Amino acid sequence: MKTHLSSIILLLIALVCISFLYNYPDIWTLPAQGAHVWRQSDCVAMTLNYHQFDLPFLEPACYNLQSDGGRVAGEFPVFYFIAAQFDKPLMALRVMHTLLLFGGIIAVYFIAFHFLQRRLLSLFCSIIVFTSPLLVFYGNNFLTDVPALSAVWIGWALFLPGIQREKPLLVFSALLFFTLGALLKASQTLQLVILAALLLHIGTQRARAALVLMTGGFLLVGSWYIFAREYNQTHHDSYYFLSVAPIWKLSLYEMGLGIWRMVISFSKNYFWRPTSIVLLLSCFYLIRNWKNLDSRLRTLITGSIVVTLFYILAFYQKIIGHEYYTVFFFTAILFIMIGIIKVYNRFHAENVFTHAFMFLFILANVFYCRSYTAEKLQSTRIHPVLADKGMQDFMVRHGATSDKHILSIPDASPNITLSQLQRKGYTNFNFVDSLLQQQQIDFIVCSDTTAIAQWQPYLKEYKGNYNGIYLYRTK
Repeated sequence: MKTHLSSIILLLIALVCISFLYNYPDIWTLPAQGAHVWRQSDCVAMTLNYHQFDLPFLEPACYNLQSDGGRVAGEFPVFYFIAAQFDKPLMALRVMHTLLLFGGIIAVYFIAFHFLQRRLLSLFCSIIVFTSPLLVFYGNNFLTDVPALSAVWIGWALFLPGIQREKPLLVFSALLFFTLGALLKASQTLQLVILAALLLHIGTQRARAALVLMTGGFLLVGSWYIFAREYNQTHHDSYYFLSVAPIWKLSLYEMGLGIWRMVISFSKNYFWRPTSIVLLLSCFYLIRNWKNLDSRLRTLITGSIVVTLFYILAFYQKIIGHEYYTVFFFTAILFIMIGIIKVYNRFHAENVFTHAFMFLFILANVFYCRSYTAEKLQSTRIHPVLADKGMQDFMVRHGATSDKHILSIPDASPNITLSQLQRKGYTNFNFVDSLLQQQQIDFIVCSDTTAIAQWQPYLKEYKGNYNGIYLYRTK
């Protein structure tokens, strides 16, 4: 580790400086906004429910009452629960996810060095990963996709030297991080398949022992998702998705749309497009020099590609509409990138000019990433008044306390506006007419009076207006 100290210090300095360029400190203070604010708000709702209602760890819930009491379970909520213990839970969650991303980026350095044995090129590999808009945006966010990937990368960084040097503690620690990644995002369980393939390739007694130990990770991950499914069924949840969305259920048009999205539409999210093109063209040289690569690296590249293809087939429908599902691709991208740099190192090991050009190339990627993530951050914004402290005082003053059930409109999502208002209740996502008929709603919060016209018969009293947000009592 001492031999890497100067490299890690340089990497940390680079991460901090680039993070300021990306405006990470300012973003830490923001509520859910930007790309896929719908899904972000589900994570926010679960975190705030832990914080607001002091819920036990195994009783996660959100604000929308489509299930009994809003009780729902999905990904392992360990970070939601920890963040809820802080005075500013949303900021705490963003910071924790960012720190795990940093851990993942540092892990990339060690993964790359394991195969390259070149500190400069390993630094390049880790920094270029931190210029992916997909990882940079969702790494400082509420979704668990990038934190899960980061945990897996830390697992690989511990496992590769651990199995080579026969260090049981490193291997065991690696398995814990692989398990954490799979708990945070079920699809990352497929990383254990790559790990199993590598252990079978190694074939030593310690590798076989690690393979047996790995089954414990499978059992732990399986236990959580079995619990989550039963928990949701018990509380009549019909929203949380805990299954696959395979390609064979789609039409030919949807299949073609998925290819277009992954290859063209979403390509801006992976890297600066010239970078992606260079990586794709470089694969030709990777294939030509395939036999010159370390056999373990060949196994990892092959295994990660096969697993990624299986993942695409299993979650094709979700990938079409959610670019954050492509975060899973990055383990394969990482191993392919390391293979390409390994080939480059064979022919240009001492070429100072190409090394310098590579690091200058990073600057273009950084500024592209900064621009595109800022664009993603502004793509969807919610009404700024809803999260205002004055709005909370206004609702409490008029009887809409935290124990009342509200209807927040217009809002097609389950939790976007409810998580801003921090109230249990309903939105246009629910069957509003029947809820009003059954008197399940105490108040209506509305930012557009035209949206409430159809429910005039249910309005008992107009309570007032706070900066363009209207409050009505229904019973």
